[in-house]
Amino acid sequence: MSRSSLTHLRIALALTLYIAMVCPMHASQADDIPDSAAGPAAIQIVEPVAVPRNAAIPVLRLQAVDEAGKALPDWSGDILIHGWVAAPVPDASGATRQLDPLREGFFREYSLNVTFEEGIAVVSPQITGGTPVRISERGLSVELNGRRLNVEEPRTLTAWLRVLPPLLAIVLAVWLREVNVSLLLATLSGALIYAGFFDVLAAINMLCDVLVKQIADTDHASIILFTSLLGATIGLMNDSGGTQSVVDRMARFAGTRQRGQILTWLMGLVIFFDDYANTMLIGGAMRPLSDRLKISREKLAFLIDSTAAPITGIALVSTWVGFEIDQIRTGLVNAGIAMNHAQTDAAAQSVFLASIPYRAYPILTILLVGTVAITGRDFGSMLKAERAAQNREPGDERGPSSATGSPWFAILPVLTLITTVVTCYLKDVDAYRMLLLAALAASCVALIVPVAGRAMSFDQAGRSLTQGIISMVPAVTVLVLAWAVSDVCRPDKLDTAGFVISMVGDAARPTLLPAIAFIVAGLISVSIGSSFTTMALLTPVFIPLAWSALHGNEAPEVTLASPLFLGTVGAILGGAIFGDHCSPISDTTVLSSAAAGCEHLRHVATQMPYAILAAVVSLMVIYLPLGLGLNCWITLPVAAVVIGLGIRLFGDRPDSPETR
Repeated sequence: MSRSSLTHLRIALALTLYIAMVCPMHASQADDIPDSAAGPAAIQIVEPVAVPRNAAIPVLRLQAVDEAGKALPDWSGDILIHGWVAAPVPDASGATRQLDPLREGFFREYSLNVTFEEGIAVVSPQITGGTPVRISERGLSVELNGRRLNVEEPRTLTAWLRVLPPLLAIVLAVWLREVNVSLLLATLSGALIYAGFFDVLAAINMLCDVLVKQIADTDHASIILFTSLLGATIGLMNDSGGTQSVVDRMARFAGTRQRGQILTWLMGLVIFFDDYANTMLIGGAMRPLSDRLKISREKLAFLIDSTAAPITGIALVSTWVGFEIDQIRTGLVNAGIAMNHAQTDAAAQSVFLASIPYRAYPILTILLVGTVAITGRDFGSMLKAERAAQNREPGDERGPSSATGSPWFAILPVLTLITTVVTCYLKDVDAYRMLLLAALAASCVALIVPVAGRAMSFDQAGRSLTQGIISMVPAVTVLVLAWAVSDVCRPDKLDTAGFVISMVGDAARPTLLPAIAFIVAGLISVSIGSSFTTMALLTPVFIPLAWSALHGNEAPEVTLASPLFLGTVGAILGGAIFGDHCSPISDTTVLSSAAAGCEHLRHVATQMPYAILAAVVSLMVIYLPLGLGLNCWITLPVAAVVIGLGIRLFGDRPDSPETR
């Protein structure tokens, strides 16, 4: 055999062996193609991993897997979701029934938004008007390529455990007297409840995600920067001697404890445009004068905290107004009131204005603070704090620098802050961005003015700015942890507010609606520590409830002007502020403690009796009589008198002999 023939034979054998080895591989791969093309073997829920029984699901994330349980990263296409059910709605006869989107005209009554993100189907089921839906009793299923695949339902959360994290935060804070550890443990408990007590790793991962989310959130980051920059501004004002100079001048007009407290209260009423700015600005400005007049830090924190949110909440021009009107508008839309867009907007504004007299808690709290400041009477742990301050030697508390500079070193940064806030408000700038810009402008002015005036070197100003920021680190830490507790209680996780609403839903008689709305708003705001979140959760729920209970055959404008309807709205918007004063996880409570230089839990403990007094009077003298037909214009003066009598009965002056 020739050499060329051997070469050809070798090539043929090599090709034969190659084909023998490669073809089975291709055949195997070819066999796999039909299985992949046939679609997923099962559908799994990625999020939420657990939901309360019969609770609404705002967002659902689905994942397709093959027979081996491996996720299919390229899953996409047209899918049909079966098993969504709406909340009970009244039919033509007034009875309630469940809507099934599959049988009740799915695309006419519902909009089902399904988008795919790297093989994950993100489902946002929303009824027209924005009401989320829940999973029906027969379960959830997905139809694709002519097949219907059942979806394993998420784990059901135990009802009472949904309220455990905020309760644990409060109990541990009182017991351990360490707010950071208490808030962290409360957040961890929420993660364990949601992820499952036996899946510790998932709970820890959730805890880390929640904490990082609070810092990464744009609005939260703006508040953190606002707080830090305002701390820097206050530090520069103090160290430049500007604060001391202003205090010396104010002391001529507020030379007594009574005048100092009245001045603090009046300043709180003047800075009505934002509660954060009110708290930080007045706290930093009045702290040195309060120390000089031997007003306790607890009392200063109470004066600024109990004025800030109440005055901002009822002011006609503030950073709250747009949000409150928007929540009322959402409630009117959810109620199904037959009005066009412009009429709904006008009705929301009208209800907002008409509900102001029915916001008993903030109105009575402002009157209570003024009464305490004028009479000089206190009670409870506040009286003890005031008596301790009376015996305090000068210099016991850390105050501003003893250097005295130009008063303009303090006045100009404050004017810059106020001017920037007002300008941004008129230009409709986002509230959080407005606060950040105002604090940035004020800190720049506070840095430049004393350096230009040769009162400080640039190095001294830089160190003062840094120390001012560092002084706010404890407050920022508490803020982040408080937000974390609130986050695990959100509707897409434990839905703590939904549990509270379900507990009182059966008692919603029309005459009791204002009282029930106030109680629920107070409980939820204390639990989650956020007045805005409380308003956003309750207003869209209670307005349709009040409308359904009250409207009967009356025209819409008659019901919208009903005292019971306005009282329900006012009770929610006013009761939501109660949590700002009683919850240790409230951001305004944290900022008030920081601004006054008061230990956080001491502030909560000393302020709570006053808040409870205002809340009890609001409930007993305003909202319950409202259900009996007594107008708030009659009961408000009576409530003011009761507040005064309460201070007179329970209170005492700190300089009087200890008889209590």
